Amino acid sequence: MDERTIKLISDKIRIKRTEMGYSQEYMANHLKISQNVYSLNERNIGSVPFSRVMQIFKLLEIKDSVEI
Repeated sequence: MDERTIKLISDKIRIKRTEMGYSQEYMANHLKISQNVYSLNERNIGSVPFSRVMQIFKLLEIKDSVEI
């Protein structure tokens, strides 16, 4: 995946999270990671393990790539 696509997905995740009223701390608590790690993950989703990406999608109710 190229950097532009990764940035687009990261931005969409941030937008969806804020639309749902979730803080980074809320997301981190549900993922059982620190807020700092979540912040890093959200800024560069391309470096995140696939299983965590799927957890993030589930929390944000993202069902398929069309929503990204």
